[in-house]
Amino acid sequence: MKQQHALQWLRRSIGAALLSMSASSAYAAQCEYTVDNEWNNGFVAQISITNDGNTAIDDWEISWNYSGDNRISSIWNATIAGTNPYSAEGLSWNSSIAPGATAEFGISGTKGAEAAEVPDILGDICVPANQAPIAVATSDITSGDAPLSVMFDATGSSDPDGPDGNLTYSWNFGDGTTASGDMVSHTYNSAGIYLATVTVSDGEKESSASISITAVGNEAPIASASASPVSGSAPLDVDFDASQSSDPDNGPDNLSYSWDFGDGTSGTGVSPSHTYTENGSYQATLTVTDGELSSTTIVSIFVGDVAERVDNPFVGVKYYVDPIWSAKAAAEPNGDLISGYNTAVWMDRIGAITDGIGLRGHLDEALEQNAGMFMFVVYDLPNRDCAALASNGELRIDENGFQRYQDEYIAPIVEIVSDPKYSNIRIVAIIEVDSLPNLVTNLSESDCSQADGPGGYRDGITYALNQLSQIDNIYSYVDIAHSGWLGWSDNFAAGSRLIADVIKGTDKGWDSINGFISNSANYTPVVEPFMPDANLAFAGFPIRSADFYEWNDYLEEKAYVQDWRLAMIELGAPESLGMLIDTARNGWGGAERPTQVSSATDIDTFVNESRVDRRLHRGNWCNQPGGIGFKPWAAPYEGIDAFVWVKPPGESDGISDPDFEPDPNDPAKQHDPMCDPNAPNRYNNAVGTGGMENAPHAGRWFPEQFAVLIDKAYPAASDPAGPPPPPPPPRDDCPGIDPLQPVVIAAKGTQVEIDLGCEAAIHVEFPNPIEQNLYVENNGGEFDVLVEHAGGSYVAQGHFVSQSLAGVTSVKVTRIDAATSIKLRFD
Repeated sequence: MKQQHALQWLRRSIGAALLSMSASSAYAAQCEYTVDNEWNNGFVAQISITNDGNTAIDDWEISWNYSGDNRISSIWNATIAGTNPYSAEGLSWNSSIAPGATAEFGISGTKGAEAAEVPDILGDICVPANQAPIAVATSDITSGDAPLSVMFDATGSSDPDGPDGNLTYSWNFGDGTTASGDMVSHTYNSAGIYLATVTVSDGEKESSASISITAVGNEAPIASASASPVSGSAPLDVDFDASQSSDPDNGPDNLSYSWDFGDGTSGTGVSPSHTYTENGSYQATLTVTDGELSSTTIVSIFVGDVAERVDNPFVGVKYYVDPIWSAKAAAEPNGDLISGYNTAVWMDRIGAITDGIGLRGHLDEALEQNAGMFMFVVYDLPNRDCAALASNGELRIDENGFQRYQDEYIAPIVEIVSDPKYSNIRIVAIIEVDSLPNLVTNLSESDCSQADGPGGYRDGITYALNQLSQIDNIYSYVDIAHSGWLGWSDNFAAGSRLIADVIKGTDKGWDSINGFISNSANYTPVVEPFMPDANLAFAGFPIRSADFYEWNDYLEEKAYVQDWRLAMIELGAPESLGMLIDTARNGWGGAERPTQVSSATDIDTFVNESRVDRRLHRGNWCNQPGGIGFKPWAAPYEGIDAFVWVKPPGESDGISDPDFEPDPNDPAKQHDPMCDPNAPNRYNNAVGTGGMENAPHAGRWFPEQFAVLIDKAYPAASDPAGPPPPPPPPRDDCPGIDPLQPVVIAAKGTQVEIDLGCEAAIHVEFPNPIEQNLYVENNGGEFDVLVEHAGGSYVAQGHFVSQSLAGVTSVKVTRIDAATSIKLRFD
């Protein structure tokens, strides 16, 4: 059986090798040869003749010739003559072809190993296909000094089909200008190498030809200047250096250098020195010239006392107030109560660095305010916000995002914040909110999986910290999400290791950061005053087992960040490591705020009535009806550098309407269903998102939420900034807290519950002395208690501990940690 190859369709219009048509012929036919099928040594083909003229074709005859070993063995629907070349004529029923009609006949034949040929079909009736013209371009000159005038000539171009007079000519001179005509003149005014291209067309087909033109001219030198030192006390001796300047034409040997030191004095030379005697900020200007052209560059010098680096940048310093946010807040009802407080300035896209007053404008305003602390957010990683949609960024890893992040985002930020005139401002950098935690919990999302690789979150944050840590007055705090995200023990362990590894992988290791920040743009309260312990036993189970907490180890941010700090210190961080908590919207005041612990006996009811976090679900993060929290304040608790407002109150978390209009300044931002008030929660379909109506895109002003935040502020918006209030006093109603009224266990084998929730020793008496053992038990959470008796003491931990205490008549039990109730019995 013959091996059939894949079907091959080949069509060729007839070229120049056609038989000449007679001058009187009115025939106009398209003659095509098509290979329908072929195999190892054979083929089947079809020849078609389509009448494109306006009169019938009678008694047609065509011919063709194979150049290789193709030969015909049979034919149908036509008669054939010859043995290569071949000729064919129509049969009686198809020898006449009406206008617009087609006559076809088939052939089969033999061939060798090569593909079946497609020969030209010849005949008086066949019309040749139009051929592209042949473009030819010349010029009277190809190089010279700019301005360079060149005469271009395309008259040597031709049309194989003729006549040449029907050709058109269009020119592109390679410098952004064009012209038309077969002969044109053009002047190149600037030095460079240009490709001039002519395109020749016959109306259907076209071809091009190009000429390279070199215009030689003088280019301006490139000025480059540095100085050392760039800041210090007066008198300040500064060494300037212009040796990295260059001349694209002739090298640096013919360059001359002049300096304006910005204090009314000047100098010359590649490496001059100058002494600044007065305090101030100076702009030293270098001008480099090659005798014809010149260029300039500026070096900033700050003369004065430079603030030393401190452990906590929030202590003992005036905070910057963003005038743009402050004006918006003050314009709202009661907004003046908080409009004078510090908020972070978000650099959430490349354009934000310069839009409006820009980053430099904010720092200049900080100088005007005599502010000593300025806080901004670094937030433009490639694949940003990889597990959500509301704050998607402009950069993509697979679109050269990491290189752009370095060159177009981090580089201009570093250039601005490193300006010596800002050296007395403690510049706090909040590093990439909600980034590294996504690599712990959300790798199932494709964007997050990609962000876990090269050019992703690790590389981006490492690069940012490497650059920022070179600046003495930068204090970087890396985002660690919040307790409702990384608070579970597995997430906490994996997250702390991952983030510690990133920090240790930077050029300066732990010295590249000042600490970490939690709750950025979130709503988790600093403390849960009526539930101070996640492991507090309730009906035999810890509070954290309630539905709202889902066995999370942390109910609040204070305990979370303090434990995170200790975990980082165990992983090598210095004791000076500090933590921040974003308290802008986690106050949760108002009428719904609990005023005392619940008396409910059901654990979920107890938790829901006792918690100040009033969200429907702890995972709700978008435009929640929270309240202004603690106002910015330094060192509120041990290990915590400050309460800060990273998310400016009144700025949206994301647009609520699924049918949204794109943000014109940041079109990457999308609608996230977690911002839709009518959608179910992504993590629990049984509850809603809790989001507010009418929310604009993330970062846009949201007056409706601002009003709620003011109304539900805790402490009240009218209260001044200050330290957090002390925790509620411990309970004093536990049975046995009074040694004169001990808990009595009279009978052997009787199990008695001991309430340890008062944070004090509980006294227990045995009217009948213990004969053998005392048993400490708990069916719920593990316990950790100190048991004291007349003969000594011991620590009991776990779910069950027995201790030989024969003859003992009383014990004193003190909770160390874990469960807040135990059960005792003796035998």
